Amino acid sequence: MKYCVLGAGLMGKAVAYDLLCQHDTNSVVLVDGNNARLSEAKDFFNDKRLITMQCNVEDISTIELILKDTNAAVAAIHYRFNEVFTKAAIKAKTNLCDLGGNDSVVDSQLKLDLLAKEAGVSIIPDCGLAPGLVAVLVKWGLDQFQWADTVKIRVGGLPQNPINSLKYERLFSVEGLINEYIEPVRVLQDGEIKIVEPLSDVESIKFPEPFGQLEAFTTSGGASTLIKTYRHRIKNLNYKTIRYPGHANIMRTLYELGFFSSETLSASNKLLFKPREITAALFEKNIPLCVDDAVLVKTIFEGGPKKHEITIIDKSTDDPPFTAMMRTTAFPAAIIAYMQAHGQISQNGVLPQEECIQPEIFINELKKRNIKVNGVNTEQANVIPIGIRKRST
Repeated sequence: MKYCVLGAGLMGKAVAYDLLCQHDTNSVVLVDGNNARLSEAKDFFNDKRLITMQCNVEDISTIELILKDTNAAVAAIHYRFNEVFTKAAIKAKTNLCDLGGNDSVVDSQLKLDLLAKEAGVSIIPDCGLAPGLVAVLVKWGLDQFQWADTVKIRVGGLPQNPINSLKYERLFSVEGLINEYIEPVRVLQDGEIKIVEPLSDVESIKFPEPFGQLEAFTTSGGASTLIKTYRHRIKNLNYKTIRYPGHANIMRTLYELGFFSSETLSASNKLLFKPREITAALFEKNIPLCVDDAVLVKTIFEGGPKKHEITIIDKSTDDPPFTAMMRTTAFPAAIIAYMQAHGQISQNGVLPQEECIQPEIFINELKKRNIKVNGVNTEQANVIPIGIRKRST
């Protein structure tokens, strides 16, 4: 099988790693505009099946040519490119999944559904963590628990040893983080789709030690298509981000004071600036990249007196040297790409995961990667295994 990964950053490198672990992978083409990143990836893998290609990702005609020679591709780069990548994949007649993260972009991709069907390909947005694997967990739960009328999704990536006042370290792009904190949040409330403010409705949530009592608050993008998919099946569905206590209050203050605004302002009647750009630069400078992190997931199903929880607690690894955020974001996308390449997704079109992924296959693949999913029993499921690794991940 031949794969293409668009983007050689942290997530793209982890996607490529996982695909190279598959027994029948012939090649993985890793595409990025930054030659230093590609050289680093080449040294990291030391695998002849990895082909690096320097290309401006905005050069769509070249991207189309690259995609034509692959069985499946993964877009592991800023979500603003995902719509044009979708169009390129359709033109190249190549299956594509992406890491997603923005509701408006996904809405635009879904409008290309008919074109994807006509091309005979599957395009699956939002295949990371949240949005991403949580959609498959929700599908599994709602298929199992007919009594459930409420779903609560709580997800967070946290440093294992927090040291600053935010008790946070960077795990993915600052631009993506800010977008989650400022964009409108879609929720399903009493059977209706509503918009609520980000950084609001703070609640306490508890995990086993050493994490203990944490907080969760509204952010955008995490629920993605689930809101519309299940609006006639359940009454309530919402997504919140998990952080150490106190984080939401600090971010809410910055939000209210306009530090995330893209409005052009002036200082001393001379300097023109956008607060968001300065805030992003300060975040990049003063909030370190996290190495030892943990990803916490809690998906809660409720209905009357009944309740069921699915939980994940994943931590960074030394071999390979990946953060938990890389593992839980990149590996799910690699699983989806593998399924697409091997015809294990029977539908064509632009498809939400909850409409086309068999949860038991997907969850079993997570477990093979030592991403432990508690609260899900797939042992009795009639499923076909999709991968045989040549080395443990």
